[in-house]
Amino acid sequence: MPADPSKPTSTPSLMGQAVAMRALFDEWRPLVVAEAGHFVGDGIVMEEAWQASRRRILFLLKEPHGYKGADGGMDKLIRDAAKPRSTSKLWRRPTFHNLGRWAHGLLSYEGAVPDFADAHRARRTAMLGCAFVNLKKTSGGRSATSEVDVHAQRYAEFLRRQVDIIEPDLVVMGGTYPTVKEHLYPGLEKVSSRVHKLGNRLFINAFHPACTNERLEVYHQVLFSYHQHVSGIAAIAAMPGPVSMDCKAGLAD
Repeated sequence: MPADPSKPTSTPSLMGQAVAMRALFDEWRPLVVAEAGHFVGDGIVMEEAWQASRRRILFLLKEPHGYKGADGGMDKLIRDAAKPRSTSKLWRRPTFHNLGRWAHGLLSYEGAVPDFADAHRARRTAMLGCAFVNLKKTSGGRSATSEVDVHAQRYAEFLRRQVDIIEPDLVVMGGTYPTVKEHLYPGLEKVSSRVHKLGNRLFINAFHPACTNERLEVYHQVLFSYHQHVSGIAAIAAMPGPVSMDCKAGLAD
């Protein structure tokens, strides 16, 4: 009987994660390059930091915005952006500022939501201990949602294999929940506000990280959802104020 694609499988036991990822990309890359002319790899940003993390967090995103991987994959781009006084283009938009704050908050969580100011200060280096996966491995823009869906459906098996190789404890779906639920993990079960579960793995349905809402609200949307779930407290009221169209993308729950 074929394996249920909605259930996580075990990490390959005979190969390290880096070796397994290279083998996966060697199989996957030619298919995407034949269609789009380029393939942007991604995954664990820094192996040493990942292994040392108290919880392993994967950000499941849409696509590499305006980047074709000419000088390496997303992991190298993030490592370079985390360097002191980096002027990386990743810091020109809200996306990686929000991702970095989420990363620090979730990595540092010990029963209470970490302070936003601390998360903001640590946002660059916090990403080094995480993993990032784009559903679509080619460059695009904000309006490419339908292309992301097509890619996720076409390469769902590859994407599930990539997640299994990374083997995260927690997956933050940055505006990707509807696509992930439909094409990758239809077995996701909602267990609390904005939090879903598959096996022993938690998934948080988050704002798209390019969200232009007030940044404290964006931070708390993810951290309060996680805090509420792990602490078993009652639902926390949503932060007041309008939600931008960027933020609404992918939030249907």
